[in-house]
Amino acid sequence: MAFYIAAFLIVWGVALFVAAPLTGGLRARAKQTREEAEIDHWEHEHALAVQGLRELQFDREMGKLSDADYESLKASLEGRAFQAMSALDKFKEQEHAVSVAAKTVRPKLREAAAIAEEIAAMSRPQPAIPIVSGLGNVPSSITSSRGATAEIAGGRRVMFCPQCGMRAPMAGNFCGECGTALRGERAATRAS
Repeated sequence: MAFYIAAFLIVWGVALFVAAPLTGGLRARAKQTREEAEIDHWEHEHALAVQGLRELQFDREMGKLSDADYESLKASLEGRAFQAMSALDKFKEQEHAVSVAAKTVRPKLREAAAIAEEIAAMSRPQPAIPIVSGLGNVPSSITSSRGATAEIAGGRRVMFCPQCGMRAPMAGNFCGECGTALRGERAATRAS
């Protein structure tokens, strides 16, 4: 009795081992998107049409087909091949359009994220500027070593680009408009 159970388990294990690639292939095929399935279909149709044209040419050279039959079958197979090629070209154009759109959207998303970050940095409360007695008038502007001007307006420090005059965040190293470096090797600011 134990012999029959062991033999049954061995046969069952071998059957599962042999069937595993078949079931895995079906699962992988099911995960395929509709667009990928259509592309595969048209590639298969194109390959069939090209193979049919080769065989048709061979049959004609062997004398198995008349010229009239050859011409009608050739026109049919060429039509199938051109239909498949045009469908594949449409998919390639759509894929190209999607990739171009992605290339144009990504920089705009980065730019929008940078603007949002700048707005968030501007809306954060700035630390109070200590007033030191005995210095006389507190300067209204502070100039960095590269010439970028920082002004104190209503308790907030604002930096302007020395090249184009655009407003820049205090934490920024480069102007967002023209790309000029706002800070040199010495990042310390000094009073003018």
